[in-house]
Amino acid sequence: MKWTIRFALLLPLAFVLAVGCKDIDTLNLNNPGRNAVLANGGDLFKVLDGGYAAWWQGVHGPAPALSLSVAADALSLGMEDFGARRMGDEPRPAYNNRLTEGEAYRQIAEGPWYGCLSAAASANDVIAALKEGISIDKGGPQDESVLAAAHFLRGASWGYLGLVFDRGLMVNEDDAPDVKAPFSAYREMIGAAVDELGEAISVAESLGPDFIHTSFNGLTLDADQFVQLCHSYAARFLAQWPRTEEENLEVDWAAVQGHAESGVQQDFAPLADGKLWQSYQQYAFAEAGKGPFWARVDQRLVAALDRSQPPRYPEVEGRGEDPLPNPIAQSNDQRLASDFIFIPFNSFPVEAGEWHFSHYKHNRNQAAPDFAGDGHSFGPMPVFLAADNELLRAEALLWQGEKAGAIAVLNSGPRVARGGMPALPSSASEPEVLQAILYERAIELLNTAPMGQWFDRRRTAPRLEVTALDALGGLQLGTPAQLPVPARELQVYGEEPYSFGGEKDPEGVVPVY
Repeated sequence: MKWTIRFALLLPLAFVLAVGCKDIDTLNLNNPGRNAVLANGGDLFKVLDGGYAAWWQGVHGPAPALSLSVAADALSLGMEDFGARRMGDEPRPAYNNRLTEGEAYRQIAEGPWYGCLSAAASANDVIAALKEGISIDKGGPQDESVLAAAHFLRGASWGYLGLVFDRGLMVNEDDAPDVKAPFSAYREMIGAAVDELGEAISVAESLGPDFIHTSFNGLTLDADQFVQLCHSYAARFLAQWPRTEEENLEVDWAAVQGHAESGVQQDFAPLADGKLWQSYQQYAFAEAGKGPFWARVDQRLVAALDRSQPPRYPEVEGRGEDPLPNPIAQSNDQRLASDFIFIPFNSFPVEAGEWHFSHYKHNRNQAAPDFAGDGHSFGPMPVFLAADNELLRAEALLWQGEKAGAIAVLNSGPRVARGGMPALPSSASEPEVLQAILYERAIELLNTAPMGQWFDRRRTAPRLEVTALDALGGLQLGTPAQLPVPARELQVYGEEPYSFGGEKDPEGVVPVY
């Protein structure tokens, strides 16, 4: 019965990994077992909350978020945990999509894949049950609030499948439960996700003050807040789906602008509870209960703050204890002091590769406790900042030729308010404004939106040789720019496993069998 597997995915990571031992056929989570799931109106909330937790863990868990942040040179982690070290190897290898790999490495793809499929299946269960007459208040505002929340969940799940994978699976509440859905290309997934978010917006707006949303741990959203969140996620999906610079030119920037102008006005940050609501941030923030051995800020971002720093940590062997002539970075950006902490020693093994070394950890959670907790058991887990929404708006304006508007957005944001940096002049060129936007996305949004730098680097600049890195440039050659459908799912469909990245796929977008 698929109910058991669906909720297995909602348990902590150690239990999630146990799913790999289940019979392969039980892992096709695309078709819900609704009759066994829902019997009365009270079950709607249970299934909905379970689906939100599945989506949260699948997208914000350490396996995809940390490992792909390492692949994007946003974070550095020269340890085997979560497959992160292998994703940061240089030169970049392919993501080896094989069942013979260990569970932790396979979770890079399996975590977001099955988490999002499980969440979408829960949304389908709820929507189907409402259609079939299962009700909380006989079609009243509670039923309609649940319906809007289900559409958001399905949209957010399809959207991340479209951002992360080359293909996804879309099943709605009317599809026969015994028929396997065909795979859909990532552009189709993004389009369908935005449509679902539009449905959620329509329902919530029709309810007005009678709407309530409580499925994000620790948060209660009214109609305005929920609608803003839907618009922001739509803007994110529409802006960040491209895998290359060429595809970035195809973005509907007018649509991005429209959604961002109606997007979040305060940071979106569910609360950690040490159970179902945890995030990768516990391994990325400084001293968040995990000591100094977890992720550090990649040297490329240190070089973004201080252009005198090399974008790749120098080789150690034969160069003395520390080959950096000035390991303490200097910057006119005040966030270097407020958001980052210098550590004089490196804690990663040299044999893993000196390029993993860095003297900085992200300390924003410590400097501003109201901004974030520990990512594990207490405090906010910020994953969509108001600043992110504004930067999407600025980029949309710039791509539509409205440079002055983009500059105004930048100068009214954290660049000046928190960074203390000089206002960008009106004489700045379009490339300079774009670089300023990318800088803000790298520094201000660090360790908020999961995998954000991976999404940004792949679409905004050409791939780079490992010996010619630039602080804000593109992905390294050979870095996967998308993940393949997990080998476990392909086995269900009778397809051969394939990979992205490595020497045979330097752009990270062509399947390698």
